[in-house]
This record gives sequence, structure tokens and C-alpha cells, in this order.
Amino acid sequence: MGADGTPSRWPGDAADTGRSDGSTGADRGPADPAAADAFVVTDRDGLDRVQEVDPTRPVVALVDDPIGSFATDPTVDAIATDPTAVDGHVAWLLAREDTSIRDTPSEEPSRIERLQNETARLATVRSVEEAYRTTAAIADEVFPEYHVGVGVLDDGWIEPVAVSSNVDLDDCRRVRVGRGSAGIALDRSESVVTPAREGDGRQITVPVGDDAVLQVSTGDDTGFDAGDKRLVELLASHLEETLERLRADTELRAERDRLLALFENVPDPAVAYDFTDGGPRFRRVNPAFEETFGYDEETVVGEPIDEYIVPETESERSEADELNAKLRRGENVRREVTRRTADGERHFILHVIPIHLDAENVAGYAIYTDVTERREREATLRRQNERLEEFSSIVSHDLRNPLSVAEGYVDLARDTGDPDHLDHAADALTRMDRLVGDLLSLARKGEVVGEVEPISIASVARDAWRSVDTGDAALDVEADVRLDADATRTRELLENLFRNSVEHGSTSNRTQSGDSVEHGSTGSRAGSGDGAGDGSPDGAERSDPTVTVRIGSLGSGEGAEDLGFYVEDDGHGFTEDPDHVFETGYTTDEDGTGLGLAIVRRIAEAHGWEPRATTGEGGGARFEFRAG
Repeated sequence: MGADGTPSRWPGDAADTGRSDGSTGADRGPADPAAADAFVVTDRDGLDRVQEVDPTRPVVALVDDPIGSFATDPTVDAIATDPTAVDGHVAWLLAREDTSIRDTPSEEPSRIERLQNETARLATVRSVEEAYRTTAAIADEVFPEYHVGVGVLDDGWIEPVAVSSNVDLDDCRRVRVGRGSAGIALDRSESVVTPAREGDGRQITVPVGDDAVLQVSTGDDTGFDAGDKRLVELLASHLEETLERLRADTELRAERDRLLALFENVPDPAVAYDFTDGGPRFRRVNPAFEETFGYDEETVVGEPIDEYIVPETESERSEADELNAKLRRGENVRREVTRRTADGERHFILHVIPIHLDAENVAGYAIYTDVTERREREATLRRQNERLEEFSSIVSHDLRNPLSVAEGYVDLARDTGDPDHLDHAADALTRMDRLVGDLLSLARKGEVVGEVEPISIASVARDAWRSVDTGDAALDVEADVRLDADATRTRELLENLFRNSVEHGSTSNRTQSGDSVEHGSTGSRAGSGDGAGDGSPDGAERSDPTVTVRIGSLGSGEGAEDLGFYVEDDGHGFTEDPDHVFETGYTTDEDGTGLGLAIVRRIAEAHGWEPRATTGEGGGARFEFRAG
């Protein structure tokens, strides 16, 4: 700073002349020992004369041997072996000795008070540039009589970025790191106090972190108070803390923006939550969550997550409580769960990452990856593998047996010439044909459900009855049931049941004649519209049916039609545990394939119905299909 207050260099430093102390080395004239800031000696005599003139001044010894007698002399402050290094040692010693600071502080309490009041302004700044300007303004209030500048490191130079009101920033010039008091302070990471030089005032320069400096200059040869250096360092520390806060805020803001962008754009439903009042509550949801679960953000924010998406079953609620306990402990969670969505219950991989804020408050993020289709594919693959094993068993055993029988009778016919053996071979081949047909039906149709629509079970049953060779059996539709189903697959299900009742439910072994009416069709329940259903031509005289098949609703009263339906006959019923009748290959008929009821089960399960076999009220077979 110039004596008139106008900075000739930044900020109060000598120009970058190539000398570390800013001096030119020219026009020094004869040395006046009394006016010297420091002494340079080359021998013991010189050191003795220095002690006679002023033993308090810093001393630099310029010698050839750095480990000679000067190395242990307490009056020598630094040793140089190269003349070009002397200036740097002198500048450093002057800063260390602080020769321009007066011992008596002036008005320090008032300056401290002003500093305490003004530094509060740094807490509100929102940018690094604002922090530099605010620091210069604070220094204006604390040191109104001084000149203040803030410089920032830029590619090896210290660039002035903010100055006090009594300094023109345009008049300030940059200084190289390691040169002048500002460059030395930043290079050595320590405060530097320099005495007044021609055209410049005394200076206090304090590094601010690794990339800035704060410099205060008197503007003339006026000395600083002993407290000034401490106040400048305190202001610099406030600036450094502010810069660290701003950098942390910037990093946090950038991280938050990245996380928010990821949160908003992740394809899976995601929730930001706060753990309060014993459970997680919505803080934010992404668009994928809104679409999948059917709730917009405005509706659910602040609400308990479990109340909206956890199924209301005891097992799911218990599992949710267990997960919440893990979150309270700050544990990560990754588990397959079932959750309620806009399309019903679906399966998800739940990945929860908690953020432990304190002992009473946990926040975090939860991501729901839908695995419903994957689970369905896995289940389909599992069923296909099971069916493949069943097919292998049937092909290797059930088809081989009638084939062996047919081959045996053909050989007998060849050997004996008796054509009756060919009839037996034909019977075996017929059984094989039935077995292959049922096997193909099980393979192609057992799990396939096409377009689902509301259907009348009574109407489908009458169509199925007419397509089966029912002989003199009778169909009795007690009540209609309307369900959402594939009409073609449902007809195949009923055809297999009707065929099973007709083939296995004949009452011919029961008491004849006198009992025929007891086990026959009542006619009154089916109505005239079912006349063709008993297998007799219209108008023909009907005999008592060998078996009556009834179909009706599982429930009673309004809305009961949604529960499901049953098919029941008055035949022999089950000779063994009915739980096994749906198993592939199970049959009590030596000519049966054991596939008909397996097909029934597959079609029912493909519709989501629960099939059940039991004994009817009259002792016959009863099959129930309860809608899911």
C-alpha cells in the first residue's frame, strides 16, 4: 500500500521482483546499523559487532560450513550457504520476530467486540465469493484505519478478489506464491508480519487454508497493536471455517441432487421415509411408486407406510414389525415381501437403506423391485418340470404296458392263426389311444387359460354334457353360478368330471328294480330344458338313470354365486382317500388312464380355483371348486 492509501501492488506487497522479500537490492547506500531490520554476518567478528550494536535483531550467518560453530551459537537465528538464499531467510525471520508490532495494544476490547459482532454475518453467506466480500467488509468495521485484501490461489499466483472500502481492487496486482509476504505466508502456511518499506505500510498476512490469504496493511509506517495480529488470525479462521462449510454444503447439495435425480428416475418404486412414532412414514415417493401403488405423493406424505401397502394378514403385519425393528437399529434390509398395489397383491424384493441421524430419528430410502412375473415364471418352470417327470413316468410305464399287451396278442395271432387275439390287441391299442389323447390334453391345455369373461356354469355344463357319451345318466342343475372364467377350458373340466361320474359312478351293482327310482333323476329340479342331458332322444321313453350328476353353488343367499360351484353324483363314491384322486396316474379302473382328474385340477388351478374332492351327502363323489 502506498503512503497515500493507494495500493501500488496487491495487497500491500512489493512487486514481484524476483526477490523473496520484495526488495530490489539496488540503491541501498551505506548501511546504518541502528536502522537495520536484520543483520547478515560472515564471520565471528561480524557476529560480535552485531551483539554490540543490537543483540535483539535477527541474525543470518552466511558461511561455507553449515555445521560449523555458528550452528550451535544461540545468537544466530539462521544459516545460509548461498548468498541468493539470504533474502528469504531475512524475510522469514522478520515475519517470525514480528518486529513491527507494538507491545501495547490499543482499543483491543472494542475491536474484539466488533469482530465478534461482525463475524456472525459469515454464517449467512451462500457462496465463496460472498464469503470473501463479507470478510473484507468485516475487516472494514474492525480495522477502519487499515487497508485489507483477500487473495485466492490461482495457478501459482495469488489473485486479489476482495478489498476493503478504502482500496480499489483494480489497482491491486497479483503476486507469485513464495514471493512477498502474501506468497511466503501461503507457501509456508504461517502468518507473516513485515515491517514498513519505502512506499508500503506494515503488513500482517495470514493464510486461509491452502488456497487463500488475508492481508491487513497500515498504509504507512504506523505499527500494529499486539492484539491486531491475533484479531486478523481470528478473522482468517472464521473465513476458513466458512469456506469449509460452503464446500461441504456444495458437496452435500451435489450429492443430494444426484440422489434426487436417481430417486426420481429409478424405474422401480422408491420411497424416502422418516422413522417416527414407532414406524416408517412417507417423506417422498417417486413416479414409479405412484404408478405401481396408485397413491400420489400429496396423499401419502406424512402417513404410515405400512397402513397403505402392507397386506392386512397377521403374517405380513408381523413381518413388517420385524423389518421396522431392524430399521430402528439402523440395519440394512433386503428381503422378498408381498405388498398391496393398484393391481392387487404383488411380490417385491424390498431393499431398505436407513440413515441413522440420531438415537431417536431414523430416515432412509426403500426400493421395491417387482418380482411377481419372475416368481410366476419360476412356478411355471417348476410345474413344467414336474409335468415332464409325470410324462416320463407315463410314457415309460403306462404306455409301455398296453403296447406290450398288443405286441403279445399280435404274436399269438401270428402263431395260432386265431383272429380273436387281434381283438385283444385292438383293445390295448384303444387304451393307448385314450392315454395319448389324455396325455396331450394334459400337456397342451392343463395350465392354459385364454380370455376370461363372465360365464354361466349351468350353460357351460349343459354344453359339456351333450359332448360326453353319458348313456342313460342324468344331469341335474340345481343352481346357476356366474364366474369369470375361460369357457372352453371350463367345459373341458366339466367334460372330464361328467365322464368320470358316468364311467365310475354306475349304480348297476346296487339293489335293482326297487332301488332304481331312488337313485334316478327327479326331473323336477332339472326342468324340461335338461331332457336331452340324460342321453335319451327327445320324446323317447326314458329308463331310470344309472347315475345322476348334480351341479350347483357352494353358497346360498345373495352373492353366494361368487363362492364357487360343485359337481356331485350319486354313484359309488370313493373307495380310498379322496385327497389322492387329483394325482396324475391315480385310477381305480384297470382301463383308466389316471389323467382325467389331473387335467381337472390343472384347469382349476390355472383359473385360481381351489379344487377339493369329498364324499357327497348320498355317498357319491363330490367335487368342489372354490373361487379364489
